[in-house]
Amino acid sequence: MMKNLFRHELEPMIDAETRPFFLILISVLAFLYGFVLYSTPELRQLNRLILFTLLMAVHGVLHWYVAYLTTRPTHLALYLTVQILIVIALTFVARQEAIILGLYLALAGETVGILGTWRRSLIAIAGYLGLIVLSFAFFWGWTAAPQWIGTVLIMLLFVFVYVVLYIRQLQAREKAQRLLAELQTAHSQLTEYSQRVEDLTRDAERQRMARELHDTLAQGLAGLVLQLEAMEAHWEKGAPGRARQIAGEAGERARTTLAEARRAIDDLRRSETMPLEAITHEVERFRTATGIRCRVTLPQSLSLSKSCGNHAVRFVAEGLANAMRHARATEVQVAAEEENEQIHLRVKDNGIGFDEDGAAASGGHYGLLGLRERARLIGATLTVESAPGQGTVLTMTIPTEACSP
Repeated sequence: MMKNLFRHELEPMIDAETRPFFLILISVLAFLYGFVLYSTPELRQLNRLILFTLLMAVHGVLHWYVAYLTTRPTHLALYLTVQILIVIALTFVARQEAIILGLYLALAGETVGILGTWRRSLIAIAGYLGLIVLSFAFFWGWTAAPQWIGTVLIMLLFVFVYVVLYIRQLQAREKAQRLLAELQTAHSQLTEYSQRVEDLTRDAERQRMARELHDTLAQGLAGLVLQLEAMEAHWEKGAPGRARQIAGEAGERARTTLAEARRAIDDLRRSETMPLEAITHEVERFRTATGIRCRVTLPQSLSLSKSCGNHAVRFVAEGLANAMRHARATEVQVAAEEENEQIHLRVKDNGIGFDEDGAAASGGHYGLLGLRERARLIGATLTVESAPGQGTVLTMTIPTEACSP
């Protein structure tokens, strides 16, 4: 299947792609016109000259407006019929071999371009070959026809190959333009996607920084405030020894909070402490700061990557911070266990609890929001069980497959 040389839709005369083809064709017609008039003095007689010029002009105009005249199969058949009749009339007027060869060859090339299929094009070539042979036989006898058949056949094949190559060139050009348009579209989409990724990355980084600041500065300062309040209370009760001890612990906590804040600022470089050791450290710090009893149940090891281990430690730290600041608990339990290819982390307190629906609506529990974000980042599941007067249980379930070291 070959592509049609013309676009079957009304366009202004000849489009930019096919204009070179028709410029060549019109140039050939103009050359034939001049050559025949020069070589055939009889055509310079006024009557024959006017008729010959008029027929050539109509023939050329029909060629130039072929895109308008072949938009339907019926129009194409009528167009070719009219053009063949005009060529036959010109051969009778001029009685010149050049006219027969030139006009039929030009019309054959145009027909191949219009039909656009190999089979129809070859049939058309055979038909034009027959018309040329008949024309030579009619004017110069059948004995002269064999002398021209070989030459005419070669010329027709040359025209056929030329048009086919020209069509392929147009196809390659259109394909390149189509690919260029697709590349431009893809580039625009990639630019848009890049902007979206940048926006999402910026939002994710803001959320990460919010979590880290909450887990470092907010928790540290909250613990420091509680220690200062406890120190003030002991001082008023006349227990300066205990007040000095809490002041030392507050200073240690302030230094720890400062170190953690610096770590967050320095691109949040996590220490190499193992998750179980880090959890134990968080529990000890909680006991020292609050005096609240804290029972710990930890396995010998946890199958956690460094990233998931960091989130696990932050989960425990946030659970302890909530028990210290909101729950008014007197006892907290921290547990971790690994079973059924899942790691279960649990922080349970015996505090005052809260209404889960009310807490979700209030929007003030940024710690729980941060924990949900952490769980989502590592493919874990966070559950919160609480009710007024019944304490709170925070549970994070981490698939070991997603967080294996």
